Amino acid sequence: MSSVESGPGVQVERAASGVLLLTLNRPDQRNALTRELAAELRARLDEVRSDPTVRALVITGNGSAFCAGADLGALTADAETPAHRRALLSDYYRAFLDLRDLPIPTIAAVNGPAIGAGLNLALCCDLRLLAEGARLAAPFLRLGIHPGGGGTWLLTRIAGTAAAREILFLGHQLTAARAQELGLATAVVSADRLREVALEWAGDVATLPGPVVRDLKRTLNLAESGTSFEATLAFESAAQGESMASDDAKEGWAAFRERRAPRFQDR
Repeated sequence: MSSVESGPGVQVERAASGVLLLTLNRPDQRNALTRELAAELRARLDEVRSDPTVRALVITGNGSAFCAGADLGALTADAETPAHRRALLSDYYRAFLDLRDLPIPTIAAVNGPAIGAGLNLALCCDLRLLAEGARLAAPFLRLGIHPGGGGTWLLTRIAGTAAAREILFLGHQLTAARAQELGLATAVVSADRLREVALEWAGDVATLPGPVVRDLKRTLNLAESGTSFEATLAFESAAQGESMASDDAKEGWAAFRERRAPRFQDR
């Protein structure tokens, strides 16, 4: 890593390869989201959005947990009226929805429990790499509250309706292996290799042509959101046609013919 910058709750590490690593850094509270941590995370993500040198993002947690959910005690204490409560919830939600809205690929390196809002945070990433001891859970009903933050939509889209009902109605913790069976984990690795593998993935993506990668993410988001096949195909065709005329496409074909790694310029 070329540089490390630490805030009160989020540590930022920059890699020369264009990879940014964000680490939730409240291990004594198991990285639970407070208003302050959510605001800090949003500020960091806003910086990422405006930084063209960042090609891929990895987010993880410091200590034993990825993110143990929202600090419900603080949230309940701060909410005076239903309208105020909805506004506070929106602030919490935006911390992980801003992550989902980034135009670059994102990877959750889930080092430990990802519970409630922490699960939503992981689900908002494009890829999820879980340590063997990680656990996922959405125990909202056991706390007497309805799931939020888009969790029902995300779980249904990623794991399917049957799995979403299992996770939300039963509230059981899923092992990393079970999460992978349900499609919630892209891969599972030993805890000591989690960061290494996540950064390898991000580094690989960061070497690809930036405009094509961003267009691909937009195409996948269109498809996931239920946009019609025709509309998705139209955007896909336009993006493919534009990319085929690029210098990077010429380099990609040349590298393929010469059986070497491509040297893309538009990164």
